[in-house]
Amino acid sequence: MYLKKLNIKGYRTFKDDFTVNLNSGLNILVGENASGKSTVVDAMRLILGEDEYGRTGITETDFHRPIDQPSKSKGVDQIKFHCEFELTKEEEYIAYLPWLDINDYKTARLNLSIENKQDGREQFKRKIWGNESESGLFEWELLNRISCVYLPPLRNAEEKLRSYKGSKLARLLKNLKKNSVDGGIHPLEAKFTNLNKQLLSDESIQLANKYIKENIVNSVGGVFGQDASLQFAEINFDRIVERIRLLFYPLLPKAGTINEINMFRELSENSLGYNNILYLATILSELDGKDDDQVSHKILLIEEPEAHLHPQLQIKLLQYLQSKAKENKLQIIVTTHSPTLTSAIDLHSIKVLSLIENQTTPKFTSIANCGVSDPSKRFLERWLDITKSLLFFSKGILFVEGIAEALVIKELAKTVLTELKNEFPDKEFYSDLEEYGISIINLNGIYFKHFYSLFQGFKWVENEMQKCDSIPVRCSGITDNDPPADSQPVKESPAVGKNPQLNLIGELQDNSPNCRLYTNLKTFEYDLALEGNNISKMSSVLLKLINTKGPVKKRLEENSVKDWLLIEDATKAVEAHWLLNQIDEAGKGEFAQTLADGLGSDASNFVIPSYIKEAIKWLVCYE
Repeated sequence: MYLKKLNIKGYRTFKDDFTVNLNSGLNILVGENASGKSTVVDAMRLILGEDEYGRTGITETDFHRPIDQPSKSKGVDQIKFHCEFELTKEEEYIAYLPWLDINDYKTARLNLSIENKQDGREQFKRKIWGNESESGLFEWELLNRISCVYLPPLRNAEEKLRSYKGSKLARLLKNLKKNSVDGGIHPLEAKFTNLNKQLLSDESIQLANKYIKENIVNSVGGVFGQDASLQFAEINFDRIVERIRLLFYPLLPKAGTINEINMFRELSENSLGYNNILYLATILSELDGKDDDQVSHKILLIEEPEAHLHPQLQIKLLQYLQSKAKENKLQIIVTTHSPTLTSAIDLHSIKVLSLIENQTTPKFTSIANCGVSDPSKRFLERWLDITKSLLFFSKGILFVEGIAEALVIKELAKTVLTELKNEFPDKEFYSDLEEYGISIINLNGIYFKHFYSLFQGFKWVENEMQKCDSIPVRCSGITDNDPPADSQPVKESPAVGKNPQLNLIGELQDNSPNCRLYTNLKTFEYDLALEGNNISKMSSVLLKLINTKGPVKKRLEENSVKDWLLIEDATKAVEAHWLLNQIDEAGKGEFAQTLADGLGSDASNFVIPSYIKEAIKWLVCYE
């Protein structure tokens, strides 16, 4: 049994119907701030009766209000939640019979509605029911068999792990007691009873008892006096475990094991990150300790597990959660802003929430439904490092082949945006791509097909194109035409490219609302050199990187002072081809970094190829 679908309507961000589809193991909810990740988690907590949230519940601000309405406006009349559970065992079909869908015996339905009207105790009226009928008697036992535990984003692990009534440690130990002791006195209670007997035989305790009794009699007299006895306050199991606290000792390399309790430290001396891991370990132990005969399904909700953890620990933690979910049939739902986490797990576990301009409700996308082929899935899981995982958090993406394009285009984009502002004076343009939330993703190769499958909105099935879900983010890419190495193409006489990704250009143009791919005459540096007087600036940059005093240096010096605006394209092509070869020898990365630095301080008179302009325009101009 697992939660496979949640529908939300009228709750906070979600005015209209919003549906979240989940898988049985690990689910990662990603997206930009205010896209609704926490709202989804809180909706699950409400309908599943997560105990900590049950004490706070709904407030008037939880009822959706359009952003253009006053903050004190009433909001929608009703909040609705609808859950669907996939049943996987015959005994679950029987147990959850009152919730079963009449058309699908493997689906159990749970509903909750909350009216925007308060009763005399200032509580909002709620109604919860199974299946479709609201009039039937609701069996709370069925809901109580679903164990839902929540870890907040800014959790105070030290506070949660302290010794107090209802603490996480106390709950864990009480659950373990149910599984290990069948009636009778618990061994802990017996030990504390014996300890009290030993305590009373101690000479100092007996003397203290004697003095206390004498003072009672002397102060109020023998008639009104009371007897007293020193002993441990707690001998009942529940009271004992409520006083237990958790200590820590750092597992340092080559430190060996520590058996003496006086070596362990208080949690206040530990780091916030490691305390969070101790807290999570306790929660997982609590879920493990629940009696499977009493629990049909276990759900763990975690917000921002990356809090206070360095990247390596983030990856180790999430990979452990993924294995834990598989081994223990535990459904884990995680929200995160960390590209580190999204780069470390099964791609099909990722669910993306996206804000769309002029729409009141975000869009939910499950990567599993994006038509990503098995080869592309395997490729992306290998190649989605931290920098590439930024694509899940971006409002726009520019894919490039290598580090040279990534470095230089970041600066070129500023000039393009200025030109667009002059071209469209009635539109507002930002000064750089970062302000748009657009990420430049370096693919380190021509792997556009794999990455576009997340966004393009179609897939190929037996040579037939089919529509499918996609992440609703605009993407553009620039790729080299890659004709023969010795070719010197110009606009009037282009060359036929050998880049296999070129087939995507027309395919995306005809079928994708989000994706475009643009190409050049030959390669990035070659096409830069063909424009305007760019050879002069590029030659000056390359002069800074070479040590030779021979003909190469002389030719670069001549090119750096020549006015290339007066020279025909065919001659430019010869020099651009030669310059490309020199850049290859000097190192494209170092050249790109030096050129980007120069453009950052002065990009005037540097002309940008049209294919780069078109790629950026596609991202920022919604025609």
